[in-house]
Amino acid sequence: MYEGKTVLITGGASGLGLAVARRFAKAGANTIVVCRTEASGRQAVAEIEADAPNGSLDLMSCDLASMASINRLLGQVKATYPSLDLVFNNAAVMKRERTVTADGFEMMFQVNYLAPFILMKSLLEQLRGSPTALLLNNGRPSAKLRLDFDDLQSADHYRMYDSFFRTKLCLLLATIELARRTDGAGLSIHMADPGPFKSALVREAPWPAGWVKNLFSATVDEAADNILYVAESDEALRETGKVFKKRRAVPLAPYWQDVQTRQRLWAATETMIEAVASG
Repeated sequence: MYEGKTVLITGGASGLGLAVARRFAKAGANTIVVCRTEASGRQAVAEIEADAPNGSLDLMSCDLASMASINRLLGQVKATYPSLDLVFNNAAVMKRERTVTADGFEMMFQVNYLAPFILMKSLLEQLRGSPTALLLNNGRPSAKLRLDFDDLQSADHYRMYDSFFRTKLCLLLATIELARRTDGAGLSIHMADPGPFKSALVREAPWPAGWVKNLFSATVDEAADNILYVAESDEALRETGKVFKKRRAVPLAPYWQDVQTRQRLWAATETMIEAVASG
């Protein structure tokens, strides 16, 4: 169903992003593969072309830890593609030690949350140009997790896994809020959790936590199949503001449904981004 359609995937150099990009290319989609570096992107494209020799691929490089690089990517996408049928915000990072980007943000907060927030807002016009527009953001934190608005970037309490999933909670809340704000506009906007899968994302996890996690996880190809299943499902294309776990939509936790919390995060996020843009 994606033959001839245009899809954009971040984190396409390896892992889930590469596996999903390969599937879309094999399905005949015009696949924009966004990678952190040109070198890693060329290698990824070569791998995809080996499996999908007739695929239409466009490599774009972007360091999501750099606002300037994000803006360059947006300029390139908008200049090249008047419409997009699917955007899959997949790229993520997990850091054992708290790291600050050149823009002054905690690394995971910027890459895992601020970057996809900017991309999904900025590419709405391109998505509106498609009759079957779908935006998928990767992840699903625990329903019990809460945000500390006084410490959104984990400056006071940084723990790798906890801080990572709080960035995913930020993304989930913003995703549901964007779905609410664009309801009726013909856009389908969701979170999609492919389930645990073997990933290099946990490379900095203390031993044996990362090793054990990967030992009992699905393969990256199985995870990619789950993303494709959601991307092709009538439910995902018909509705908006859903959270998918593997292949099924799950009930929204009460905290996720709290409009006041979502709007507070949205306002704080825009303030942070504007401060960098004006500085």
